[in-house]
Amino acid sequence: MIDLHTHSTASDGFLTPSEILKNALTLELEALALTDHDAVSGLKELHAAALHKKIEIVNGAELSVYYPRTDMEIIALDIPDANLSAFADYQNQEMATREILAHRRIEMLNKKGFRISYEEIAFDEQGRKRTQIRRPHFADILLKKGYISSIDEAYKGIFAKGGACFVETRPCPVKEVISFIKENGAKAVLAHPIHTKRTGQRLFELVKELKEAGLDGIEVFHSSHPLKERSAYLEIIKELKLVTAGGSDFHGGTAHPENALGTGRNNNLHIPFIVLEGLRFKTAPSLSYYDELKKYL
Repeated sequence: MIDLHTHSTASDGFLTPSEILKNALTLELEALALTDHDAVSGLKELHAAALHKKIEIVNGAELSVYYPRTDMEIIALDIPDANLSAFADYQNQEMATREILAHRRIEMLNKKGFRISYEEIAFDEQGRKRTQIRRPHFADILLKKGYISSIDEAYKGIFAKGGACFVETRPCPVKEVISFIKENGAKAVLAHPIHTKRTGQRLFELVKELKEAGLDGIEVFHSSHPLKERSAYLEIIKELKLVTAGGSDFHGGTAHPENALGTGRNNNLHIPFIVLEGLRFKTAPSLSYYDELKKYL
């Protein structure tokens, strides 16, 4: 069993890379990818913690992208060590933007009567400066201060369009991000396609368009994907001769607590090692690859 979609304190997760590794070893995961949002800074700690441990570490990052009228992110997986510096530069640019957004959100919340300080958001409970500040950190503080009764309330109300803390952002266009990923030797995978709100032929045409731009695959396996969707996504990659990836989207703490490391929501994940092997295929997958994946839906 493997997990190729996790987040640590290097982005909006609430466990350090070392803490995630400890949990992964308890679960006896064969491989673990750290895919922090727009960040690779947690990988150094993860590799150090995994030294001499019986687990394969996969370099990754989940990158913000823009595509008209569509919620979308692209995961870079199996980033070569030699090319991590390019992703680190990408991270530095993104973090500067995130810092500006954090101050803007705090100002907006304060004007609406939410007494939130920069220090409460920028530092964790152990007093460590966060690598970046994202919405889960705001939601966590709002929950702990009693301004909201659930994390869901923050995302459907405060952060939603028209909410007290809605900020319009425009990331880099998706095709430019895919090109960047490919130029730096990694695989480009559409994260949680269910979030695009597209189904059937509309989703197929979207994935086909992104394949032409260099996309390698989509996440068939993800905590938020019901069986019906997984089956549909498997048919899409089979027809387009793409590969898959997938994982729990683990964050820890109050961020998406339903997404358990390795096992997803209510044990709905059991991702086989062939998923990682598929990312490393030199040629198009054979039919046996898709037949094997079907066993794990």
